[in-house]
Amino acid sequence: MHSVGRAPVIQLSTITLEKLQAFSDRSSTLITIDAPLFGSVMIMNGRLLNKGEAYVEPEKIGKTLGFPSLEEIVAEATRFWVQQETGFRMRKTREEMAKLLGEL
Repeated sequence: MHSVGRAPVIQLSTITLEKLQAFSDRSSTLITIDAPLFGSVMIMNGRLLNKGEAYVEPEKIGKTLGFPSLEEIVAEATRFWVQQETGFRMRKTREEMAKLLGEL
């Protein structure tokens, strides 16, 4: 019998809203968290930027179909845009963002 080779398992740190806020605060950046089909979340200098009531009633978020919670959006996010104070903007994949957060 031959053993079947397995690819090494890479352990990525869990990406959470709290970790993203801490990273944004420490690095003075704007982070746009993008989850296609779910929505987006923006954090500037550690502060969560809320969408206005004209967009959605706050009590619907996370409780009504079509308005996922912020944690669900972060969990499904595949793209992270990190913008420095200089205006330079970098696109990060989920794996790249997990690595950045792991360096905190």
